[in-house]
Amino acid sequence: MKVLLLEGRCLVVIVHLLLGLIGFGRAVNPFSHFPSLGVQHTFTNRRGNRSSNTKNSRSDVVISASYNPTSSFLPESSEEDDFYEEDDNEEKNQMRMEVKKQLERAIERSLGVRPWSIEKSLSRANKYSLTSKLITANVLGFALQCLAPSVTTFGIKRSDLILQGQQLYRLITPIFLHGNAIHLIMNTYSLQNIGPEVERMFGPGRFMAAYLVSGVAGNVFSSIYTPNPSLGASGAIFGLVGAYYIFLHRNGKLFGRSGRMQMDSVTRTMLLNVAFGFASPNIDNWAHIGGAVGGAFMAEAFGPKLLVMGLPNGARIIVDKPTIRLPRSIESIPDQITDKFTRVQRRMRVDRFQSDLSIKPW
Repeated sequence: MKVLLLEGRCLVVIVHLLLGLIGFGRAVNPFSHFPSLGVQHTFTNRRGNRSSNTKNSRSDVVISASYNPTSSFLPESSEEDDFYEEDDNEEKNQMRMEVKKQLERAIERSLGVRPWSIEKSLSRANKYSLTSKLITANVLGFALQCLAPSVTTFGIKRSDLILQGQQLYRLITPIFLHGNAIHLIMNTYSLQNIGPEVERMFGPGRFMAAYLVSGVAGNVFSSIYTPNPSLGASGAIFGLVGAYYIFLHRNGKLFGRSGRMQMDSVTRTMLLNVAFGFASPNIDNWAHIGGAVGGAFMAEAFGPKLLVMGLPNGARIIVDKPTIRLPRSIESIPDQITDKFTRVQRRMRVDRFQSDLSIKPW
């Protein structure tokens, strides 16, 4: 029976690994499809007791006026399958991003603010987004749990150890582990719905920082208020929802009625999930609450604070002036990781192309 269960879980892992790699779903309104934000799984005994032994609003105008200094003179990239055209498109994308970064730095040095823009390529979880990489990391983590159950024992949240200041890595590792396949599916679905929207608004650096800090904050709250071992990405996902709510609230004048409607949707979703969490003995609700608090803090301190700035030529752009600016070295970490993966993928394509060439001259 255990062998069949392991084989079934591994089959689910393979399917969802493919889904995580190619990206799926659409997040126009991250709460319109499914009210649940996922769960932080807490282990219980057979009787259901908690076990302490086992471990036509203004938003359209704002978005259309977002700063994109290179869109007028650099060509848009296409998605052709031809090897040469794909390589040429990547060079154009890199050139466009480099020009954009140079102009942004010039404006930041002279005016002390940074132009704000929305990455249209991140409107859904795809190979360019951090959301898809986080989904893949969660699926790989569950695959390791299937292959080596000791991974769960090693990485699960243990309140007793954390409160004693021991094995503090357990504040991070539970974010990438899950209790079963259903747990993984629910959190994956929730992340691919809300993740791309927050990533577009915050940018990759602040998105990743908010995700990780929220996950850690959720595990801190859980360690303080419940002795039960738990694991799951839902604390970090709740943090993204909390960050998104603060973003809409502090920029409400720009987003208008659309922003207020989304805030109402966020509020209903959060209250529904918190109520459901308190009603179920298997859900670590304190991890959800802690994650939401952590995400709200990150958005308030480091999240986008948008202003409309007029230029000498009469044009107006949207600029970002957060309360605290994350160091550029931290904000650029996701871009650096993506660039390295891009170079590796390009090298692999070149090697594959060269291996297909005929050894004899034609």
